Amino acid sequence: MNTPPRPDDSNMHTDDPLEAALTRLEALENRLTWQEDWLERLDEALNRQSASLDRLERLCGLMQTRLREQRSTLDDMRYEQGHDERPPHY
Repeated sequence: MNTPPRPDDSNMHTDDPLEAALTRLEALENRLTWQEDWLERLDEALNRQSASLDRLERLCGLMQTRLREQRSTLDDMRYEQGHDERPPHY
């Protein structure tokens, strides 16, 4: 992974205050560019995860609905077949 350059990584130390200020400004601009890039990447990842979470929540809701329907059908079948009654040998 590439890392942005840091101001103290430079060998261009100078005694001229204007040149020093320009060097610092350039370093700050570079850091800002890297931060903007990372923010865009994080935003894209967050959007993908949000969409994935929405799909999973819908799927979970559908599964719950189907399980309730199956449970209801199974209970109806047991009632119709008389499985709730005790067998004659009790």
